[in-house]
Amino acid sequence: MPRGIRAILFPQSSLVPHDARVSSLGRHRRSRRVRFGRSLAAVSLALAGLVLAAAFVGLTVQGNAIAREIAGYRSDIVADQAQHDGLAAQIADQKTADYVRQKARDYGYIAPNESIIAVQRDGQASDALARVVSEGPSRIGRWFAFFFGAR
Repeated sequence: MPRGIRAILFPQSSLVPHDARVSSLGRHRRSRRVRFGRSLAAVSLALAGLVLAAAFVGLTVQGNAIAREIAGYRSDIVADQAQHDGLAAQIADQKTADYVRQKARDYGYIAPNESIIAVQRDGQASDALARVVSEGPSRIGRWFAFFFGAR
């Protein structure tokens, strides 16, 4: 630019009223103390938000763990209830007269006006069968004969 000529970048217009608060020299700078205070407030608000978010996440995780534990306890209750119902049915069955009679017969008891009849399929007497079993070689003897017998 040549000397003596000043260019006006934004000339004042009579159509636009001039605001006295607007400075033509630029924006008024704030003091360092004000800027530091605002920065400190922004950082403290951000940290407070992070602390609250961490607390919320912790509570959510804990709530989910408790919900899983409750579901586990409810399934245990259902399983125990089913087992209880099965045992109650078994006890009701064991209280019947037919069950008691069958168990008594299993233990060798007989009812009045009944007799025990033993049937042997091979036709031998009990004493003879016992003698044959006792007279045979012992189990250990049979093992020795099997492994170390005549070859």
